[in-house]
Amino acid sequence: MRPRCLHCRTIDELWAHARPGIRPLPRPRRLITSRTAPVRRFTSDPSIHQKNVAVIGAGVTGLSTAFRLSQDQDARVTLYEKAPKLGGWLQSEIIDVDGGEVLFEYGPRTLRAGLEGSMSTLELLFDLGLKDDIISTKTDSPAARNRYIYYPDHLVRLPGPYPGAGVLGNVIMNVMQLISEPVLRRLAMEVILEPRRPVRDPAISDESIGDFIKRRFGPNAADVVGSAFFHGIYAGDLYRLSARSILRVAWDEFELSERGFATELMDQANQLKLSMPYDIAMARRLVEKEKYNEIRRFAKGNNVFTLRRGMGQLSTALESSLRGASNVEIKTGAEIKSISRRGEDSASMTVGLDDGTASDYDYVISTTTSAALSQQLLASGTNQPPTSVTDLLDENDYAVTVMVVNLYYKNPNLIPTRGFGYLIPRSVPFDLNPERALGVIFASDSSAGQDTADPPGTKLTVMLGGHWWDDWLLSDLPNEESAIAMAKSVLARHLGIADEPVVAKARLQRDAIPQPTIGQVMRMEQLHDALERRFEGRLKVAGAWYTGVGVNDAIRAGRIVAAATLEGRDGTTGLERYTSENFKGRFPALKVQEEEEE
Repeated sequence: MRPRCLHCRTIDELWAHARPGIRPLPRPRRLITSRTAPVRRFTSDPSIHQKNVAVIGAGVTGLSTAFRLSQDQDARVTLYEKAPKLGGWLQSEIIDVDGGEVLFEYGPRTLRAGLEGSMSTLELLFDLGLKDDIISTKTDSPAARNRYIYYPDHLVRLPGPYPGAGVLGNVIMNVMQLISEPVLRRLAMEVILEPRRPVRDPAISDESIGDFIKRRFGPNAADVVGSAFFHGIYAGDLYRLSARSILRVAWDEFELSERGFATELMDQANQLKLSMPYDIAMARRLVEKEKYNEIRRFAKGNNVFTLRRGMGQLSTALESSLRGASNVEIKTGAEIKSISRRGEDSASMTVGLDDGTASDYDYVISTTTSAALSQQLLASGTNQPPTSVTDLLDENDYAVTVMVVNLYYKNPNLIPTRGFGYLIPRSVPFDLNPERALGVIFASDSSAGQDTADPPGTKLTVMLGGHWWDDWLLSDLPNEESAIAMAKSVLARHLGIADEPVVAKARLQRDAIPQPTIGQVMRMEQLHDALERRFEGRLKVAGAWYTGVGVNDAIRAGRIVAAATLEGRDGTTGLERYTSENFKGRFPALKVQEEEEE
């Protein structure tokens, strides 16, 4: 008897056991605009038609997508990766030191534990049997509550609850902080005066995050706090990042609300309990009720989480599961030369390799860079190259390079304060940050529980470069030795650390973080339409280049696109969140609107 599929059931089945009175989530709307031709469907029942799927790229998006597909025994999955190893940017290294081991991360290290954002990730970790390996940082811990920026020449704690303090203590300490820090006083005045600022012209379709924050609040909010924050997430220039794409709710709803920006912002937490963005609503509907309740209980009270053996443990577990699956084939060292549709009326896609071999598939899911996909589509050799798609892919080509330096010291008391770390704003004078550091992570606090060294020491991570290196040639970038020297210089200047590390290692992560620049939402909506017209949903995309740069974003995107593939929804592209109605909407937690199918 064929094994029962645990993950490809229809949405109605998934929610059949939901709370009384809750309707199952219907399938998402397929928006048909004036520039979108009606899509011919090649839909078959997943339970009776074996789907042959190619997944391109074996980073966290590709691995998690392939895993979800592999759970359906009616799917045949081929995972292509050009590198000899799987895992992409999930890179963890365990190093022997006196008294035990320390773990260095060169990519993502901690994930936000907020239920809606992390739901697909926690679901995946539970399914992989990694629940007992999750290390959580509680919301009341110093690492969660103590967040700093370096400005202009010292650490500044950002306002917020203090670890272990009561209500009165928090009020007193935050007031004293505002009085003692000039930059916080200026920031407070900008927040107080915000309601008096005029709203933007509704005709403006997008603007930079920097311009948006400066216009709504002022230069301190933008160039000090805002730039530091986006150095930490995107390593990017907030005057190039898209406000509409990244700050969707604030930009699209709060500012234009009759209730006022500040009032809407304060109500945000409560609103999230009732409604959520399109892609989060779509991911939530895929989780069975019993598992959702388990995830909710687990996430409660946690700020961030990681894995005991580092984030690389996730890619190792995914690879192990896929290699043990009878319906999965993994091809490493596989350079994709071309991706094409066999014919205008064909339901098959062809993937050609650099060695001259080719294979046909029902679906292709690309999780690699936009530039790589564009080149592969143009190399198809068809009489009518899909330039409507590739032109848009070519516009989505900007990513930043980051040097990650990890250092471990024997002295456990090097850091002057406990916390997650500190970020460095763009407005810090050059002579105080000539290395162009983005921030420093107090890894001993933020990832406590990973290292076994006894007695424990101090582990720090320094991030260098990002958008500061946009105009640098490859030959201008520091090598490992130079990067370690730069990191030590930053730590000496900012924290007074003169000790020599027991071990220090650095890796250059080239084009590691895609940047959603001004106009991103419009480009992605147009790309959705172009993919739907040309490939009728047979070619789908997912991952950091399209739907968010975080690990949580990547796993959620893979979850959604895998479900759409298994359910036979050929009209989907992976970019449904960007259609005009879906992007602007906030969907009830257990309900997604849909148009009646014609």
